[in-house]
Amino acid sequence: MLFTGCGDSGYTSVIGGPSLLKCDVRLEALGALDEAQAHLGLARALLAGGSPAERLKRVQADLHLLMADCATVPSNNGSNGSYLTDEHIGRLEAELASWEETSGGFRGLTIPGDTVLGAHLHLARTAIRRAERQVVALHQGGGINNRMVLTYLNRLSSWVHALAMIAESSNTLPAGGE
Repeated sequence: MLFTGCGDSGYTSVIGGPSLLKCDVRLEALGALDEAQAHLGLARALLAGGSPAERLKRVQADLHLLMADCATVPSNNGSNGSYLTDEHIGRLEAELASWEETSGGFRGLTIPGDTVLGAHLHLARTAIRRAERQVVALHQGGGINNRMVLTYLNRLSSWVHALAMIAESSNTLPAGGE
């Protein structure tokens, strides 16, 4: 069945918690993450395969874990089911360091639109930044316990910004191992 009708009254369920109004801060954060996920998918589709597309797909898989962290209501017994780990953050940081080494680092802000791929990556970056702000609000309200979620989103926006700058200057993305 493609629909359940359970959300018709404006409520939906989350992992380990009560039904929430669809405008709840947790659901706003999840919606923003879902939108960022879709923007990354569009950028990946433009790449039509290869190592850069696989890198974006891996990040999309990471975002699924991050969304599970945000969808899980912290329990009183200390079991919070953290899905995202420091290994996920480490991969982003390693790639950023590699790209900085080969590209010469940040050279100022760019105006999106020199390439279609770069423009889509910039759009993904802004969606990730908005999601980050909403996840911070969720975290501040005690809605998540895995602080790595905040670090990952911060690194991810830098990672996508770096990819956008690379794409804007060359209309390509670095292959694996670069």
